[in-house]
Amino acid sequence: MAGTHIAETTSKVSGYVIGAVKKVIPASAQPGAARVFDKATNLAESALGWREELTPPLRIRLHIGPFLDPRLYRFAGERNVEGFRELAGLKPDAAFLDIACGCGRVARALTKYFDPTAGYEGFDAARKPVEWAQSMITPKFPNFHFRTADTFNKRYNPTGKTGAADLIFPYSDNTFDFAFAGSLYTHMLPEEVENFVSETKRVLKPGGTTFATFCLLNERTLPIVDAGKSMPRLIYKYGECRVRTTEDPAHFIAHPESWVRSLYEKAGLSIVEPIIRGTWAETTPRSSELEKYRLGGSPSKHASQDAVIAVKR
Repeated sequence: MAGTHIAETTSKVSGYVIGAVKKVIPASAQPGAARVFDKATNLAESALGWREELTPPLRIRLHIGPFLDPRLYRFAGERNVEGFRELAGLKPDAAFLDIACGCGRVARALTKYFDPTAGYEGFDAARKPVEWAQSMITPKFPNFHFRTADTFNKRYNPTGKTGAADLIFPYSDNTFDFAFAGSLYTHMLPEEVENFVSETKRVLKPGGTTFATFCLLNERTLPIVDAGKSMPRLIYKYGECRVRTTEDPAHFIAHPESWVRSLYEKAGLSIVEPIIRGTWAETTPRSSELEKYRLGGSPSKHASQDAVIAVKR
């Protein structure tokens, strides 16, 4: 796909520019400026033949990842869903939970696969992406619902009242057939991951499936990480974890595989073996083959995360 390998670096620059502009525009004028920016970028993408109704504008896409190119945004979501189907047996009538759903990247792809009896619920700490999904996806697909969770997040919700380690998912016990957490636990501290895994188990039906991506530290990956050869580079220690920066450990974090396995066992989730190995710290023929599913990590580089699929006992 032309242009997708350029997307990551140019998206970062675009994000910095948007952030800098917001600092100099008065708060009262920012909503109007955002509408003008969205209209201009949407027109540019339309002229290039890139626009699609369920693809959010550039300003919203950059909330969730390096998606300067809207085609890459759509491609990554579609490949995720392909992975759910082929690797974890997702059914077209499933009750699906999207943990940290953003602006509905996975939801958009699921609208093409789910039948009307399926149900989609997504929640996120970032208000603007959720509001976009509520206004653009739900009216066309009434079985797709989005909500915000008032969880503290240094980047997306700095005024949040509840820490991720204490959040109770806003759903009843035994509600979902399938729960997805993509590139989420690579931005959460151990106590936060522990709570989210426990809550995931609570809201899953017996026999339900959870599909989550991690960067797992084990005897193969740890030497690569400590040598500074992983993608991203995680050269600092944070307890038994490895992080990108000690100033903000949750900016990107890798967790010990032994700890993750123990956590899942304690939560009552049986891991489906083998764990799907990504290419973030090593490359094997099998991991290269599985990169097509875009399992976390950069959507445009060869840096997929490890995928842990588990079933509620």
